[in-house]
Amino acid sequence: MRKNNRDNPFPLRKYYGVMIAAFALFLGVMAYYSVQFKEKRELAKQEVKLDKTVDVANSATQGTTQASTQEVTEETEKTTQTMQQSIAYNGKTKLTWPVTGNILLPYSVDATIYFESLDQYRTNKGILIEAKEGTAAKAVKQAKVAEVRKTAEYGQTVLLDLGSGYTALYGQLKELTVKTGDTVEKGQIIGKVSAPTDYYTLEGTNLYFQMEKDKKTVDPGKYLE
Repeated sequence: MRKNNRDNPFPLRKYYGVMIAAFALFLGVMAYYSVQFKEKRELAKQEVKLDKTVDVANSATQGTTQASTQEVTEETEKTTQTMQQSIAYNGKTKLTWPVTGNILLPYSVDATIYFESLDQYRTNKGILIEAKEGTAAKAVKQAKVAEVRKTAEYGQTVLLDLGSGYTALYGQLKELTVKTGDTVEKGQIIGKVSAPTDYYTLEGTNLYFQMEKDKKTVDPGKYLE
């Protein structure tokens, strides 16, 4: 016996309505995500274009920076070469005295001399120039400050590179006005004479001055005016 539709709690036409509503909802969702996808794709395209533009700009900037760096490097090298050429010494031109004063202890490497403070005979690789404490010690010529250090014997010292293998070591200094790497001009003050170290207390206040040629000591008296 056929069952009456009125007795069916879920008539077939209601199923059709639900299916149509679900399909419409599905189409709406698909349309929404399609729009979202298109917007994201367009945004991505714009970002790619922007990245390309930035890359081009960065490349141009990098090229400019490299060119500027190269120019600065070349200019620095030229300056260094010019400075190296100007800081030279032929060993014949007389040097100015670092301070004015009597020689307390002469240069002597072939024979020993008496050091009163040490009460012993020993060689002397430089000269001790008598000078009052606070006297300005000056560069004997244009030079580069090769080293600044402190030793027990000579106190605060400054080593000047005179060029062509010649160096000049100043000892017994204080109140330095230079540092390693500086370029000094002839007559420029590099520091002041300090109180002597314990090695030279009885000799009196002095400036220790030593010269070398290719790492071998030479008599400063042969080069000073």
